[in-house]
Amino acid sequence: MSQAFSYKSYHTPVYRKALEIFKLSRAMAVHFTQDKHVLEMGFSACPKDRYAGDLVNESLQLAPGVASVVSAKNYGSRLERIRKIRKASKSLKTLCRNLEFSGVRESEFLELLKKEIHLFDKMIADWIQQLRKA
Repeated sequence: MSQAFSYKSYHTPVYRKALEIFKLSRAMAVHFTQDKHVLEMGFSACPKDRYAGDLVNESLQLAPGVASVVSAKNYGSRLERIRKIRKASKSLKTLCRNLEFSGVRESEFLELLKKEIHLFDKMIADWIQQLRKA
């Protein structure tokens, strides 16, 4: 990995926001599942635990997705990678709703995460505009 690539991807606000969403998702999942490991969440009989595990797994895709956009060689490849990021973001919103319906009592955490995801989506849209101009 070149120094230029590492600087470009890891110092963008979009990348930092993706990391924040992951950290928040992970902390929430640990709290919602009484400190279960992500693998345990996936095998749990409780839907809330499975949704929390999926939340962590989906949020984990955001930062590497942003880095892959930066490293893409052409515009078409960048758009395809952005489409995958948007899909993960949409899935995160759905998982937040599923957690609400599964009985998570700490709705303020979910509201915070939804706000962060909304901000991330806006940042991605702005980023696309910048990529089009470049």
